[in-house]
Amino acid sequence: MKISGINHINIVVMSNKLADVVAFYEQIIGLKQGRRAVSKRNGAWLYCGDTAIIHVSVVEETPYPGTDTVFNHVALTCSDVDACLQTLVHNNIPHTIEFRSPPEMTQIFVYDPAGIRIELNFTGEKPGNLPGAST
Repeated sequence: MKISGINHINIVVMSNKLADVVAFYEQIIGLKQGRRAVSKRNGAWLYCGDTAIIHVSVVEETPYPGTDTVFNHVALTCSDVDACLQTLVHNNIPHTIEFRSPPEMTQIFVYDPAGIRIELNFTGEKPGNLPGAST
């Protein structure tokens, strides 16, 4: 078997969180909701260009009791760190910033409405001086 990359990430939510989670990934992260195959569960597929990368599935009861799960975060490769920070500040989305090297990278961490940690990676980019960003 040969693995060539990640096919998609699945996030399970209660029905009352579906609209908030989809709106977060569309309005804050910049993905677009797209075609979704027929399924037993309600939900949504979120696309990066023509590629479906996040599958949100609705479940009837909380799938993982408590706050400790083995799923830690989703990391996305991004560009235009300043535009990202402007969106986060404008929408009052709490976030933290970390810097890595090598390679030079800015990482921004946020949580979606379902409580999933999102890591936004900006290789070779450093943010300008934007208000509301916490490091």
